[in-house]
Amino acid sequence: MDLFIKNASIINGSGTGIFRANVGIKEDKIIYIGKENFPSKITINANELILTPGFIDTHSHSDFTIIADPLAEGKITQGITTEINGNCGLSAFPMLEETLERRLPELKSLGLPKWNRIDEYISLLKSVNPSINFATLCGHGNIRGSVIGYKNVIADKEKLSKMKKLLKKQFSYKILGLSTGLIYPPGIFANTEELIELARVLRHYKGIYTTHLRSEGERLISALEEAILIGRKAKIPIHISHIKTSGRENWWKIDTVFSIIESAQGEGLQITADRYPYIASATDLDAFLPQWIIEGSREEIINRLKSISVRKEIAKYLKTRGKNLLDSLLISEVAFEKDKNFEGKKLGEITEFENAHNFICDLLIRSDLYVGVIYFGMSEENLTRILSKTYVMIGTDSSSRSTKGITAKGKPHPRGFGSFPRFIKRYVLEKKILSLEEAIRKITYLPAKIFKIHKRGVIKEGYYADIVIFDPSEIEDTATFENPFGIAKGIKYVIVNGKIAVENGLINDIRNGRILL
Repeated sequence: MDLFIKNASIINGSGTGIFRANVGIKEDKIIYIGKENFPSKITINANELILTPGFIDTHSHSDFTIIADPLAEGKITQGITTEINGNCGLSAFPMLEETLERRLPELKSLGLPKWNRIDEYISLLKSVNPSINFATLCGHGNIRGSVIGYKNVIADKEKLSKMKKLLKKQFSYKILGLSTGLIYPPGIFANTEELIELARVLRHYKGIYTTHLRSEGERLISALEEAILIGRKAKIPIHISHIKTSGRENWWKIDTVFSIIESAQGEGLQITADRYPYIASATDLDAFLPQWIIEGSREEIINRLKSISVRKEIAKYLKTRGKNLLDSLLISEVAFEKDKNFEGKKLGEITEFENAHNFICDLLIRSDLYVGVIYFGMSEENLTRILSKTYVMIGTDSSSRSTKGITAKGKPHPRGFGSFPRFIKRYVLEKKILSLEEAIRKITYLPAKIFKIHKRGVIKEGYYADIVIFDPSEIEDTATFENPFGIAKGIKYVIVNGKIAVENGLINDIRNGRILL
């Protein structure tokens, strides 16, 4: 054996009960599970510890940060061994025409070069040797932006044909499917017919359709029904990203949401979802502006934001949202250096409501639109109910970051460092919303099955040795909104493709992840 783990209490990911056994690893595979002992180059005594498959982050945004910082400290120290990227309509490919232009500020902030095609991106990924396994969807925003741009127009027959051809090209690699972000440009400009036509491409490749719904609040029900219609028409599985009822006035809709989903499942549609275990979301500040303002190029948007008449319209719009909006929005990251003192503060602490429209416009202009915010608008009771559903998996909805280096900046959402330990500690071990065996299934076997991640997600002979060993009495998230870079407690060992990446709770600089493309 290259690595031998003895006396482990194993939860194998399938949902069955805990059993005690030894696990033997040779190269990148599990080759033995049983009671016998064998000599090994490295032996771990896992007595009183729980051994599970590596956790799978079903909703990640590490497309760029994993290249800038392949250590991915925040992810791997919470037990994540595989990420699914390319979510919310935003992937790292294709990046042509206006799609590339829109992503330049983010590339620049991370010190990354430009690229256009998926093969160029994969080459970059391989060159940095990420610490975790990387799988990805293709973003609808990338496809639309590369063909149509960021214009509010309906895709005609010619443009739709070009978009379908471009999507098919991405399947020359093992991408998982297509994602949409229907509150962001250019996805916000796509009609249902366009999405159905692109989703039909997926059927041939057995891909999945994942979606950040067109609305998660006021128009949540119709947005969910649209997603289900796309799945039915295209005859493909669908997956709802970070399922929620956003805004207090929409919390009551949770029963309707469950009813719609479970009714569709009863009719034979494969529909699943993911969620992070927090009641605050995170997005870009410009996502809170009216749709017509965020159309076009960055230069066009910035020119609009400079206009006095546009600012008056934004002021009117903010009045419809109410003063509470400012107290629910926390600035997490800005690109303009002199505005860094605003990070970690709520808009209501920084500006008066009467001048909020000017402050928001100026802030966006100075940071070239690159302003991140955290939004506090969800229900803890609803979150608990969502996490208890058997078809809901866990996703961080976060990019990979580390405590040092180029990604250690701003006040990002703590979910990037704490989601999985928080789910296990707070909701499983303390609130007991479901058994530990079922919880582990939701973060290992189930996502591997739904997203077709082969030979991972289960502790089984012949499967890849992606393994987490944790102490149930110690596991805990330490990241907070004030200090979001806190390393999780209780994760004793993380093994990726047979190599120990986290040992006794400390990260090794052993980057043994695979590009699953």
